[in-house]
Amino acid sequence: MARLIIVLKPRGPAAGHELIPKLMPALQRLNAELEHQGPAHLSGVMRLPPQGLVVQIFADVQPQADGPELDVVLMSSETMIKGAPQTQTAFAELISLLPDHAGDLELIFRSDRDGPVPRQGPRPLATQA
Repeated sequence: MARLIIVLKPRGPAAGHELIPKLMPALQRLNAELEHQGPAHLSGVMRLPPQGLVVQIFADVQPQADGPELDVVLMSSETMIKGAPQTQTAFAELISLLPDHAGDLELIFRSDRDGPVPRQGPRPLATQA
């Protein structure tokens, strides 16, 4: 299963509920079909020609100490072992649309270039008294 992630950060001060609308013009250019859209979450699909591969799209606003960010995930049934070429193409198209159609959002992470999403290190175990 292909799973590709981008993380977007507003270029200036922004409230979390403002991030999903900033992404919408790029998704419209990709002919995404939205299933749910709320102030902090979006889900939908893209059907890629020629065979109609379904790529799921999820976007979630994540609060951070330095301001909210928007995590966008593209998932499909293509295997990553074969490189998921159609999903990779849709991912690249989304990224290429961001400067012109979501210019207020800065790309700060992309899984195909920057690796897996970093996880927090292990928490120290509490010492027993």
